[in-house]
Amino acid sequence: MEKRNNIKKIVFTGPECSGKSTLSKAIAKKMQLPLVEEYARHYLNNLGQNYIYSDLVKIAKGQLKAEKKAIDNIEKGSTIICDTDLQVIKIWSQKKFRKCASFILNNQDIKAYYILCKPDFKWEHDPLRENENERMSLFKTYHQDLVQNNANFIIASGPLNKRISFINSEIRKMI
Repeated sequence: MEKRNNIKKIVFTGPECSGKSTLSKAIAKKMQLPLVEEYARHYLNNLGQNYIYSDLVKIAKGQLKAEKKAIDNIEKGSTIICDTDLQVIKIWSQKKFRKCASFILNNQDIKAYYILCKPDFKWEHDPLRENENERMSLFKTYHQDLVQNNANFIIASGPLNKRISFINSEIRKMI
């Protein structure tokens, strides 16, 4: 895993319907960086039933595997963009099940650079989304978690084009 230490990992995080997927795709394309998509969406769309607590570790392992694959395919010292990571799974688990598996807790990436997406726009329905009326409360939970873990992060808010410009500028400073 030595290669990981030389890779910059930029993670989009935040509550449902806060722009993580849209922004991560736009930034990866604009900056020509590899994108690690949200594994949970793939897993849940193929599950064929409601998920249970034990599914979250499977999702976490799938997310880590996708990140490793992206890291293995880029040059030393490069950057990957992640549409979510284990922080999202941790907070999702704590919200839904009031607990979180040690595997998820022990594999948090505190060295990643986080972009916390604020849900300050209209909710869009998606069959996998569950918390329409709790987005701002969950945003505060994400923010508190990042602060408690001394994570390096910025907050993206406002219209999409403003967010993209701001994030692009911040990432260029970082890399």
